[in-house]
Amino acid sequence: MAFSSLNILFSLGILLLALHFQLSVAFDTTREAQALLKWKAGLQTQNILSSWTLYPANATNNSTQLRTKISPCTWFGISCDHAGRVHKFNLSAAGLKGTLDELSFSSFPHLAYLDLCINELFGSIPYQIGVLSKLKYLDLSTNQFSGKIPSEIGLLTHLETLHLVENQLSGSIPEELGQLSSLNDLALYSNRLEGSIPASLGNLSNLSWLYLYNNSLSGFIPPEMGNLSNLVELYMDTNNLTGPIPSSFGKLRELTVLHMFENQLSRSIPQELGNLESVVDISLYSNNLSGSIPTSICGLRNLNYLYLYSNQLSGSIPIEIRNLKYLIDLDLSENKLIGSIPSCLGKLINLSLLSLHHNLFFGSIPPEMGNLSNLAVLYMSANYLTGTIPSSFGKLRKLTVLYMFENQLSGSIPQEFGNLESLTDMSLYRNSLSGSIPTSLGGLRNLKYLYLYDNQLSGSIPMEIGNLKNLVDLELGANQLNGSIPSSLGNLSKLSRLGVNENELSSSIPPEMGNLSNLVALYMFNNELFGSIPKELGKLRNLKFLQLYGNQLRGSIPTEMGNLKSLKDLLCGGNQLSGFIPPSFNNLSNLHRLSFRGNNLSGFIPQAS
Repeated sequence: MAFSSLNILFSLGILLLALHFQLSVAFDTTREAQALLKWKAGLQTQNILSSWTLYPANATNNSTQLRTKISPCTWFGISCDHAGRVHKFNLSAAGLKGTLDELSFSSFPHLAYLDLCINELFGSIPYQIGVLSKLKYLDLSTNQFSGKIPSEIGLLTHLETLHLVENQLSGSIPEELGQLSSLNDLALYSNRLEGSIPASLGNLSNLSWLYLYNNSLSGFIPPEMGNLSNLVELYMDTNNLTGPIPSSFGKLRELTVLHMFENQLSRSIPQELGNLESVVDISLYSNNLSGSIPTSICGLRNLNYLYLYSNQLSGSIPIEIRNLKYLIDLDLSENKLIGSIPSCLGKLINLSLLSLHHNLFFGSIPPEMGNLSNLAVLYMSANYLTGTIPSSFGKLRKLTVLYMFENQLSGSIPQEFGNLESLTDMSLYRNSLSGSIPTSLGGLRNLKYLYLYDNQLSGSIPMEIGNLKNLVDLELGANQLNGSIPSSLGNLSKLSRLGVNENELSSSIPPEMGNLSNLVALYMFNNELFGSIPKELGKLRNLKFLQLYGNQLRGSIPTEMGNLKSLKDLLCGGNQLSGFIPPSFNNLSNLHRLSFRGNNLSGFIPQAS
């Protein structure tokens, strides 16, 4: 009998405990629902949250459904745990507009996941967010939040992901973020954050991803960041950081991406970066880094991208660079590098981009560079390179852009350039190139830009140039070209600029020039052109610049020239033109410069606007 009484009492205790649990959960659920409804009432876009209601949409005043409240677990964007308590907000890209001021964070003690990214939320991030002690994931990105990051976020010790990117947050990064020992992913980029990076971030030993770019952070980089032994990606670019790159970064053995470009970092690149055995991308461009390129970097066998341009680096390219077999992009431009271009660059057969322009390189171009069969972009301009262009460059079948302008290159343009079938842009201007323009260039059907001006090229303009149907700019000026202007140039229907000025061309202007309906600029000055100005030029309705001065043109000015209503610049002085200036010139309302000086014209000259 006593045993039965104990059983009854035990069962009663279990029942009371279960009842208490149910009442507690019911109380929590009601409080959570009310807190959500209060926040909803303060938003400017309530219709998006139409499912947030205590009663079913089809309930009537007499319905028994009114006596049964609906759990928020069924509401849009809300998820609950097994006990029915809210543990997840997933309202990303939900069209919300308003603030967080009316959201009672203390009503959600079990919340583990809060995602409000890609909305139109504004105002400050409330400091009360620090009460969400079980929160693991917080994403408030791509909103319009302003003010400071509350230091109370440092109380969220279970937080693994913190994303506050693309807002208008200002002030400094709170030191308290260094208390988030579980943090794996910290993203604060594209805000207005300023001040120095707190050394306390070096305590985040579990951090794998750190994104601080596109802010106004300043000061030195704390060497304590070298303690982030699990860091995989580090983006600190586009700030105002100064001082040296800490040598302690050499301890980041798991690092794959290091972006520190567009800052004001100075001094030399640490040799210790050669310890980053996992790194595939190093971007340090647009800083004030000086000294030589460390040979240790050439030991990073996994490196795909090395961007060191726009610094003050000096010395030569280390021959150890040949070890970077997987390098895809190498950009060393806009520095003070000197010496010859090492032939070992020809061993980097995976290179797609090689940029060496605006340095102090001298000597000849190594023919081994013709082995770079995957090369798409080659920039070697604005150096002191001499000698000839290697014919081996004709093997670069994937090349789309070739810039070798402003050097001291001599010899002829290789006929083999006609094999560069992918080429869209070739710039060889301001060298000492001689010989004729290869007829093989007429096979470059993808070519859009051809700049050969300011050389010593001779011979005639090949009629095959007229096959380049995609050509937009053709600049052949300041050479020693002679003969006639080929009528085939009239086939270049996409041409915007044509410059054959300052040569020894002696022919009439082909009437086919009138077919160049997209032409904006036509420069033919300082040649030996004769005959009359073709009336067909009057069809060039997009023409803004027409310079024909310094030739031997005769006859009258065509009336059709008055149709060039876009014309801003018309210079025809120093010819033998005669007759009257056509009255149609009064239509040229956009004209800024007009010169017929040194001709035999009579009549009224319209005033330039």
